[in-house]
Amino acid sequence: MTDSRDIPATQRFAWILGLAGLLPFASHALFSWVSPPSEIGGVLRSQAHYAAAILTFLGALHWGVTLASPSIVDGRAVTRMLWGVTPSVFCWVVTLYPTDTSLPLLFGGLLVALLFDWMLYRDTPVPRWFLTLRTVLTGGALLAVGASWLAQATRVGGMGR
Repeated sequence: MTDSRDIPATQRFAWILGLAGLLPFASHALFSWVSPPSEIGGVLRSQAHYAAAILTFLGALHWGVTLASPSIVDGRAVTRMLWGVTPSVFCWVVTLYPTDTSLPLLFGGLLVALLFDWMLYRDTPVPRWFLTLRTVLTGGALLAVGASWLAQATRVGGMGR
C-alpha cells in the first residue's frame, strides 16, 4: 500500500477535487429518489445542468493539453481542439430539452467523452494517473446520472419538464 505522503501534491489535490466533484452528482441522484414529487423536476434539471457543466469542462481540458504542447498545428492537435468545443455545443443544445431527453443524452455524452479521452490522451504528456482519475470520476458520474435517469423513468414517468 502506498503512503499518501508518497503521492505528488498535484495528483492528490486532483483526486480530492475530483472526488468532491462527485458529491453533487451523488446528491442529485439521491434526491431524485427521495424528494417529494413536486420537487423531482427541479432536482432532475439540476442534475442535467451539473452534468452539462462537467462535460463542457472535460472538453476544455483538451485545449489546455494542446496549448501546453510545443507544436499546436499538427493533425492530432486540430482533432483535440475540435473535440474540445464539441461537448460545449452538445450540452448547450441538450439542456434545452426536458430531462427525459437530456439525462440519457448527457449520460451518453459523458461516456463518449471518456472514450475520446482514452483515444486522444494516448501519446500526450499528461500523467499516467490522469486517465485512471478520469475513468473513476466518469464511472461515478455515470452511476449518478443513470440513477437520476432511472428515477425520472420510474417516479416521474417521463414527465421531467
